[in-house]
Amino acid sequence: MNIERVAATIDITGTFDKINPSTITVGSDKTTASNIWKIIDEAGNVVATESSAAVSQATLNQLPEGVYTVETTATLISKYGNPVLDTTTDSFLIRHPESTTSVVGTYNPTSITGTKKITESTLTWEVKDSSGTVLINGTGNTIPVEQTNALGDGSYSVFFTEHSPENETSVSEGSFKIRHPETTISIDKPINPEKVMGTQTIADSTLTWQLLNEAGAVVLSGNGPIISEKQLASLAGGKYEATFTETSPEGETHASTDKFLVRHPETTTTIDRPFNPNSIKGTQTIVESVLTWVLKDESGKLIESGSGTDVPTSLLDKLAIGTYVVTYTKMSPENETHSSQGEFTIRHPETTTTVNKPFNPDKITGTQTISDSELVWILTDAQGAIIKSGTGSDIPTDFLAQLKPGSYHVTFAEKSPEGEMHTSTGDFIVRHPETTTTVNKPFNPNNITGTQTMTESELTWVITDKNGAEVMSGIGSEVPEKELLALLAGDYTVTFTEISPEDETHSSHDVFTVRHPEATLTIDKNINPEKITGTQTIEDSTLTWEILDIEGNVLFSGIGSEISNLVELLKGLDDGSYFATFTETSPEGKVHTVINGFQLVSEVISPPLPEPTPPDKTNEQPETNEQPETNEQPETNEQPETIEQPETIDSSDDSEEFILLHEKEEFSYVEYEVFDENTADSSQTIVPTSTIAETTKNNASLLPKTGDKQSPLLPLLGIAVIASSLVMLRRRNKN
Repeated sequence: MNIERVAATIDITGTFDKINPSTITVGSDKTTASNIWKIIDEAGNVVATESSAAVSQATLNQLPEGVYTVETTATLISKYGNPVLDTTTDSFLIRHPESTTSVVGTYNPTSITGTKKITESTLTWEVKDSSGTVLINGTGNTIPVEQTNALGDGSYSVFFTEHSPENETSVSEGSFKIRHPETTISIDKPINPEKVMGTQTIADSTLTWQLLNEAGAVVLSGNGPIISEKQLASLAGGKYEATFTETSPEGETHASTDKFLVRHPETTTTIDRPFNPNSIKGTQTIVESVLTWVLKDESGKLIESGSGTDVPTSLLDKLAIGTYVVTYTKMSPENETHSSQGEFTIRHPETTTTVNKPFNPDKITGTQTISDSELVWILTDAQGAIIKSGTGSDIPTDFLAQLKPGSYHVTFAEKSPEGEMHTSTGDFIVRHPETTTTVNKPFNPNNITGTQTMTESELTWVITDKNGAEVMSGIGSEVPEKELLALLAGDYTVTFTEISPEDETHSSHDVFTVRHPEATLTIDKNINPEKITGTQTIEDSTLTWEILDIEGNVLFSGIGSEISNLVELLKGLDDGSYFATFTETSPEGKVHTVINGFQLVSEVISPPLPEPTPPDKTNEQPETNEQPETNEQPETNEQPETIEQPETIDSSDDSEEFILLHEKEEFSYVEYEVFDENTADSSQTIVPTSTIAETTKNNASLLPKTGDKQSPLLPLLGIAVIASSLVMLRRRNKN
């Protein structure tokens, strides 16, 4: 039995065998076989594959470091057309040197080390200066610190090189600087220097300084390259040592020291007291120095100058009020000067008194020149008696408001801390308005007056009703009587107000009532009444009544609101027309009378009259005790004409008309004037006298009028009723 076979082959070659190979070829023992290869990394990933006889150099160069497996498969097609396969593997290593350099510390490094990647490699190092010259070198991973510290100040580069067994190299680089602090000190003058300076070698070093006195104690210290002139000028006389110390960022220090002497003139100024001094002296520390003084006011103007330790007392006594500065100046043998100053004030008390108003002041103040003076005040009356005293710049406002009218004198006194005294005064008058109101009668007064305290004041009056609404007002001390007569009935308050020249006001009040009697009369029936009553407006008025015949003769009279035993009184009277009156007489003597008529009939022929309706208004009786006159109508036997149609009496106004309805009877007529209540127009109308007494109660429009008041009816009735039948008068509105 013949079996065909194929054997795959791999050939890895290079300078260092299977490390970093330069060629990898694949094949088989059969020239007719084909090959496919693949490269697999340590994780089992295929990183390259191809159907060729060799792995290209480009593929090998792209492989990262690591261990790789190359696998190839040879394929042979047998004579029977079947594939015959064989797979084989081999491995190789890719590696390269890679050194590192580590420098600890940019300046004066404390450690410089290097690393290599391949254990079998060799690691070398060298240090070069800024020009590239190798200064030190060696083998190993650490450069000795003592060798770098021995280097001079400057910039350096360090290199570590890894040499692999495959003769590959890797160079890494670092840099560092070597530096050391070194300060200097300079003093411009050995005596009283004005400038002491120090320098530092390293820009980012810290430079500090301190001054020590002869005892070694630190007097001043600070940072920076300069001890300021101001600090030097503040030094007391003596010997000093100045030291500047530079501390590098690496913690190294360097100090430099020098010495100098300080001596300065020093004067003092002594003023025995701050106000109105008696003594001013200056002192000096160096006997050979020259001491001078200058006196200026607060604006800087020179007042006086001199030499020596004392300002003359005679000069101080002549100084005006104000603030002064005295300066003593001492000049040393080294031409240095020192000045001292003192300030004092010349002051004297000077108070003022201000009264804000000559009359009724509400603010009285005093001023003082010296803030710490004592300010007191005294208030006296016109006789010089002390009313009140106190301290401070203001007399209390509430106290001023309580002062009684009169003349006053106020004094403010300022006493300075130095015991000096000054006074100022002022005068004023206290006056207040105070009005009175007098009403001569509580009811219907005819004289209301007011008074005022000050002749220069303005006096006004106002009358208000019970709701507080103003009814009338005016100026002066009396309410005109005509104004009082015009008041309607009601309760009133009168107020007089006095307005003083200082615009203070005072008001007084009184109350009064305006009232007028107005009686009313009610007759229960026009014919044969059984009850007649009256009313009064004013509770404490007197109400009287009378029954009169047609001629006005008083038949009966009495007091009260009802005619008692009326039926019994009327039984003894003949048939005919009669009148009843009620008269109200007020406590003030005013009188009001109301009158109405009725008939006494033994036998009624015509139909009875309709029930009377309440009157439109009452008839006001003028204030008089005279009895109303009657005009007697002569009797006649003539029969009245028969009126077939109602007779219309025109009141010359479209608002009303009067219609007379009666049976055919004889009666007389009287001329009667009818007034329209709205327009006051009138017209002459013929009205039967027999109807007057029966209709006036229910028809107030038929009552004669004078002006806007009703006049009594009785004087207008001048004829007697002769008709035996009753006649009815009614009022009807036009449509």
